[in-house]
Amino acid sequence: MVRSRVVGNGQVWLSMESTRFGITGLEEIGYPEQFATLRLTNRQQQMVTGVGITDTIKSLNDLRVRCNLRQADDERFFSEWVDNLPELDEQEEAGVTRIKQRYDYHRGDGLLLEGTINLLVVSPLLELAGFLDPPFRIRSPYGVGLEFDDPEETIRGFIDTLVVQEQLWILVIESKRTSIPVPAALPQLLAYMLASPQRGSSAFGMATNGDEVVFLKLSQGDSPEYDVSRTFSLFPRRHELSEVLRILKRLGQAVVVAWHT
Repeated sequence: MVRSRVVGNGQVWLSMESTRFGITGLEEIGYPEQFATLRLTNRQQQMVTGVGITDTIKSLNDLRVRCNLRQADDERFFSEWVDNLPELDEQEEAGVTRIKQRYDYHRGDGLLLEGTINLLVVSPLLELAGFLDPPFRIRSPYGVGLEFDDPEETIRGFIDTLVVQEQLWILVIESKRTSIPVPAALPQLLAYMLASPQRGSSAFGMATNGDEVVFLKLSQGDSPEYDVSRTFSLFPRRHELSEVLRILKRLGQAVVVAWHT
């Protein structure tokens, strides 16, 4: 990670010539200026090429208008987060307890910001879910900047990503000074997934800001659809980390099946 210089107006933009996200204008935050290649379909290029994601995609209605993306009407569209969830063994339950203990210890000093979410929560969960071992493969594409207008200030953040087997997106919402609620970032998360290469017609996502977790499912095509789970919280004593791990393992099973079909 390198310190960036201000070279634009603080927006994340999509270049018409190269179809790449460029991260610009993130002064004094320390987010990278690298570019992430996105292989878009002609239809998607027409919908989003040449416009700033954080400037134009600020709501689910924006996604509906610009990308023809709609929430699925069928409640069975995203049944993976509720049906046939695997049970956890004693070792996995002990691992969940350790994650919660470390989370509580460091969260007591304030919000989990700038990389600590990955270290304390996401990486241990991925290991417990088995995503660091065969048959899974993980890649880390470049992230994308976020910007929200608050009544008192402009809040800038960053989506850090990992992709498991090209179909399961781990989306970590980071900020230097404040926690960004996952629902507030949902439009940008979906836009990022929609504009990114996928193998097959569907992709899953897990989005977290360290305190809460939301799961997503996105289908591609001329009429893309999405749906989301309820929000799972890590903060209370009766936390929901065990449910989060069970859903992760279930999505991993779905990804493996899809990969071999």
